[in-house]
Amino acid sequence: MATFLIHRSNEETQVVKLEKEFLTLGRLEDNDIVIDDIFVSRRHAEVIKKGNDYIIIDQKSRYGTYVNGERIVEKKLNYGDEIQVGNTLITFVDEKKLSAVPEHKTVVKKFGDIIDIEKRIDELKSAIFRGEKKERLIKTTEEIRQLVSDYRRRLAEAERAREIASTLCEVGKVINFVFDLNVLLNLLMDLALRIIPAKRGFIMLGDEDTRELKIKVARNMGGEIDPKKSSGISQTIAREAFNTRNIITTEDAIKDGRFKTQESVITYAIGSVVCVPLITKEKKVLGVIYLDNPVGFYKFTEDDIQFIESFASQSAVAIENAQLYEKVKKEERTTERLQRFFSPEVVKKIICEERAIKPGGEHCIATILFCDIRGYTSLTEKIDTVIALEILNEFLSSMTEEVFFYEGTLDKYIGDCVMAIFGAPVAHADDPLRAIKCALGMKRRVEELKKRWQERLKIQDVASFEIGIGINTGEVIAGNVGSEKRLEYTVVSSAVNIASRLEDIANPGQILITNSTYEQVKEHIKARTLPPVKLKNISQPVAIYEVLGLI
Repeated sequence: MATFLIHRSNEETQVVKLEKEFLTLGRLEDNDIVIDDIFVSRRHAEVIKKGNDYIIIDQKSRYGTYVNGERIVEKKLNYGDEIQVGNTLITFVDEKKLSAVPEHKTVVKKFGDIIDIEKRIDELKSAIFRGEKKERLIKTTEEIRQLVSDYRRRLAEAERAREIASTLCEVGKVINFVFDLNVLLNLLMDLALRIIPAKRGFIMLGDEDTRELKIKVARNMGGEIDPKKSSGISQTIAREAFNTRNIITTEDAIKDGRFKTQESVITYAIGSVVCVPLITKEKKVLGVIYLDNPVGFYKFTEDDIQFIESFASQSAVAIENAQLYEKVKKEERTTERLQRFFSPEVVKKIICEERAIKPGGEHCIATILFCDIRGYTSLTEKIDTVIALEILNEFLSSMTEEVFFYEGTLDKYIGDCVMAIFGAPVAHADDPLRAIKCALGMKRRVEELKKRWQERLKIQDVASFEIGIGINTGEVIAGNVGSEKRLEYTVVSSAVNIASRLEDIANPGQILITNSTYEQVKEHIKARTLPPVKLKNISQPVAIYEVLGLI
């Protein structure tokens, strides 16, 4: 059986039997024969069995494939041939004749060595002075010319490597300093096209819900591109890279059997393509970077592919950071908006349960509290308007704190009136009792405020400043009312109207509750039964109680 003897420096020779009819050699782990050599390309060469023959084909590797010292593109192997890839030497032998295999030669072309051109020129001068034959001088001159050519090539490679390193360094900076996703994606696209000579470039991200790829950034060196449209991009190539998590490349999509029937490939005459998935450290695929050139233009090289692979890895980190930042900022905005109406604990529950902020509502049992000021108008007539506004703001803030303390929902301010809900959107078994405790707390707060205003604002006539509170429990429709752009959480039903009417008839300092609330809290409160009352727009008299305190 045909066999490769792989001679690694400072290691024992590796014996590999060529049992497959097709195998690959290269630096990547998914090759059949993995060669850990920096001068070996990711996909360096292929070996194909045709009948009894073995053919080695170079895959446009950067440093080439050599057989018996000659650089080849494709060559039939004979037993005893020496194959050089990078600085690794491989002997092609017959397994049955391993014992007769001669010791391997040293590598013909050593990569990575420093080129000493001056030394060779000095040798040429000496040869001229010695009167060496013309053929010998021509050969030495040709060797020097080749050395100069190699030096120029290495210099160009070093310059390109410097530019690549600089670009990757910029991506590293971007990871830490750019958190605006749109700005980041545009910057990454520009950085990629700085290195890769592509006519078009796209960054596509996958939708978290549908997993559909959407173009976020587009560049067309020959004209304008609308990022919202498909823009002739090969969705087949993009989806394959996204779904398989593999780099997809082709030198000519028009001739590639995988893609040549695709409409976009034909219409836009797509030639060379490289599409690389954006994969995070946690192996999550965010999207793809897609680059292409029309037929007849520049074809992407092994170096281009290697660069864009590294570039995509760093870009994925930057994009993930920006997405997380946007998510955090969105949650902060949502939390800030919710905190205007709900207590911190209720906000946490809403966010954890991922309740959608959408128009609509749900039926539920809730306790509604209305609290309004008595004597505020007469007080404002005797004090400065600015002080009157300060008093109102301090009052509303204090009442809101009390609502939040018992995990109620601030529905709205109606002038100097506060409307609160207990039982929506988050319900508790003791919501009616919480509402009453909140009302008693509000009364205590008012007394504290009055003392504070007397001391700080030097207002003496605050005795008339009191509150009246009405509380009712019943079925309501709770939800967001309004449009997608402006929503307001509230409750709607006759139960709300009854609570509002009770607050209207409450005397200063009085807390009135209905029978529906009383029946659920009577074991916990002190209350006085009052005569049933006829409320505006309510057909039947309503049984009411005055809350005196807790038991």
